[in-house]
Amino acid sequence: MNKRAYVCASFILLSTLMSNAQETARFKEINKAFLTPTSKIVLIASHRGTHNDFPENSMSAFKKGIELGIDVIEADVRHTKDDSLVIMHDATVDRMTNGKGRVDEYTFEEIRKLRLKFNGQLTDEKIPTLEEVLTLAKGKILVDLDIKTNRVPHIMQVVQKTQTENTCFFFLGQGIYAKMLKEKNPVLRTLVRTHSEANVDSVFKVTKTEAVHIDEKHNTVAVTTKIRNNGARVWINALGEVDKKAAAGDLEAYGELMKNGANMIQTDYPALLMKYLKSKNLYYN
Repeated sequence: MNKRAYVCASFILLSTLMSNAQETARFKEINKAFLTPTSKIVLIASHRGTHNDFPENSMSAFKKGIELGIDVIEADVRHTKDDSLVIMHDATVDRMTNGKGRVDEYTFEEIRKLRLKFNGQLTDEKIPTLEEVLTLAKGKILVDLDIKTNRVPHIMQVVQKTQTENTCFFFLGQGIYAKMLKEKNPVLRTLVRTHSEANVDSVFKVTKTEAVHIDEKHNTVAVTTKIRNNGARVWINALGEVDKKAAAGDLEAYGELMKNGANMIQTDYPALLMKYLKSKNLYYN
């Protein structure tokens, strides 16, 4: 190895060691569980952060998720007119801010002047950037990047810049997209969307993925077993009726959702789901 190569290798090793040193014990526990789909632990993903307490997709909502000790925060990624990456669920800013119009029609400077709403009331919260969210989450909690933009290469650059390859995973529509992503950077993690058992079969013919999103219509033991046998977590949403039942006091609604083997649940009520999982010995000790 020549001197230049040795210096580069040493720098990469030092950067990796420093990054690992910044990881909390809780994050190491979460990461280990995420990569061990056979574990008894069911992972909790909080939809748009803890949006029942703070504006959705806000820094406060993400910080609260970390404080709660849950496993994953979901963040919706979009781009501005000048290709800055920001966090906003809707294509427009109308519902969640004091502005009007499409996210991609604003420059970064313009969109940062807007303020987020919570329960219809204006707050002091700005629309976060992807870099801000990844920096906040780094070494503390996993981030589900729900990608609502075609600027995936740009997202990859931000992930590399923040050294958060082991902090986030890319929510993608098809297995072929996961394959393309991993060919560019094998260490990146993915969550692939499926709509049928046939979709699940096709995913693993194309690529490896860390998690597979299923729907109620193909939430079967056969499907979840297949996914877990291929080394992936089984993601399913509690959003809607399941969460409504739980919020009304029927926490067993979560058990019904998970009875076939789903082990990564996205919810609007992460604290309730955590309470249920702990009562069933399906969470951390």
